[in-house]
Amino acid sequence: MNRLVHRQIVGLTAWRPFGPGLEVAETQYQALNWPAPRRLVVVRELIQERPEARGRRLFEIPGYTFHAVVTTLPLPPEDVWRFYNSHADSENRLKELKEDFGARGFSLQAFDGTEAAFRLIGCLFNLVALFKRDVTRNERPPLSTLRTRLLVMGAILGTSGRRPVLRLGLAGRVQARFATLLVRIAALTGLTVAQFGNWAERHGFSPPSPWRARRSRAVFPRLQLRFN
Repeated sequence: MNRLVHRQIVGLTAWRPFGPGLEVAETQYQALNWPAPRRLVVVRELIQERPEARGRRLFEIPGYTFHAVVTTLPLPPEDVWRFYNSHADSENRLKELKEDFGARGFSLQAFDGTEAAFRLIGCLFNLVALFKRDVTRNERPPLSTLRTRLLVMGAILGTSGRRPVLRLGLAGRVQARFATLLVRIAALTGLTVAQFGNWAERHGFSPPSPWRARRSRAVFPRLQLRFN
């Protein structure tokens, strides 16, 4: 996004929409030390329709953010942008795996053991990703942020009418937000242990022991939540 690229973008006129608030154009761009021009694909996002757009803003064209990609791919320009855009966040995911899920510098000496541990980490990563998608409905916060905002909070175990109650130390907007998340969790549907056993039997899986729904051994099996 140097001055030469700015000039190329400002001079574009053949913008073509390909999604809500998205437009694409392309041109040829040659840097000062390049022997020949190369393909430059430019996507602009309308801030009014896409307020979370993270591209570069240009004073010459207000109201938009811009992304520029130099490429040799022969794909349509919008597919070029989607291809590179899907890879742009991969470094953040690797950083999250290392810092939040413990996938940094561990080795169990045996290859199979190391692979199994890493697959478990990947499984946990996917479960957290599904939690963010279906419950919080915000896929950006890393696990460390979820831990401090949702998973770790002040609470006290008490009773109400001889029934155990877990009183959470939440109030105001935080309490309302947490209550909304509980409603979303309750609305999720999935397989119970018994249902999974039936599914596994139909598909030819043979678990080592019969799948049975067992009662919880917790001291307070019917715990209620209350906000203070």
